[in-house]
Amino acid sequence: MRHTIHLLEDMRQQIASAAIKMREWEEMPRVSDEEEKQIIEHIALFDHSDEFRDVRISGVDGSGDYPTLSYNDSFVYVTVAQGSSYRSHRAHGLQEEESLPPLIRVTWLPASNDASSLELRDDLADLAGEELLQTLANSDYRSLKARLSRKDTPPVQLAEHLLLPHAHDAGNLRIQLCSTAEFGMALRIIKSSDEGAYVLVDTTMSLPLVTRKDASLFFEHVKRRCCSEARDRGVRFLALSKSHGLPSIGLIEGLAREKGGLPEGASAEHWFLRLPVQGIDGWAFSLAEERLLPPPGAITYLVRFHRTTPVMRLDMDRRFWEEHIKGDELAEQALFQDLDYACHDQRCYGYPYPIHAGMAARR
Repeated sequence: MRHTIHLLEDMRQQIASAAIKMREWEEMPRVSDEEEKQIIEHIALFDHSDEFRDVRISGVDGSGDYPTLSYNDSFVYVTVAQGSSYRSHRAHGLQEEESLPPLIRVTWLPASNDASSLELRDDLADLAGEELLQTLANSDYRSLKARLSRKDTPPVQLAEHLLLPHAHDAGNLRIQLCSTAEFGMALRIIKSSDEGAYVLVDTTMSLPLVTRKDASLFFEHVKRRCCSEARDRGVRFLALSKSHGLPSIGLIEGLAREKGGLPEGASAEHWFLRLPVQGIDGWAFSLAEERLLPPPGAITYLVRFHRTTPVMRLDMDRRFWEEHIKGDELAEQALFQDLDYACHDQRCYGYPYPIHAGMAARR
């Protein structure tokens, strides 16, 4: 082990060099003066919701064990999704309502690809709460895919080309099973919700394979199935992620502080910024770089509810936004004030409690 000291020193130097590069990268000017002006102009402030707001908000989260066990050429996976629903109360804030029973699915997959595919298809359909072909036919994912891939693929062909992991591919199975369960639970709640209710999921509206001609992931279809069902029922289906994935977010926070007239060092809160849509809005957001933001069929906001919580990303269905939010500043403000009203629980201040409750319940 005579080389240990030299290896440690070499590692320290490499870490120091990487730290310098990271600092220089962050310090590089990332937007032009003109774009800064555009960002400031489009940042919107909203009032803290300290008064009663008549809302019903549900939150959904999923989890599981991947795999739970394996034996010879068989694998067993357990998937769980839970939804929690709350209605506002004048005296007690958000009061929990009776929720739908949690989704629990035990998936057995043999190593044989053909047998595993049949088992997985059945379990994905059960998690979605609909027949597989019914979901593919009723989701608007097919029309988005047709527009972006320039090929209209019928549901039967989409079903044939679904990407299904091998029985031993725990990482990809976790994504597929957990995501399908989460959106399947959201779909069930949407179907049982009244017009104007909110249904929140802890993820984004991104569609990883929407530009591919035939291949797709089943949870992409279920995600957009939630959007189409929510539109039909007038339900506000929103994806809220604590990870926005954008560089130099401190720059945006500084511009929000400037918009709010706050002193240097203060943290701006209760603001949102809708990212521009190419071909519709008259400006571009260079910080998105090569990221597909907003995702196809969606609208993306950056939002901060409280100074102690980070900037979050909020995605919503674009058609719903066009029908209910676009051009209506009061409706847009009301949406974020409703969400802020759900952020007052001390256990997760600054983050909508119904999602937090869904996370806690499925543990």
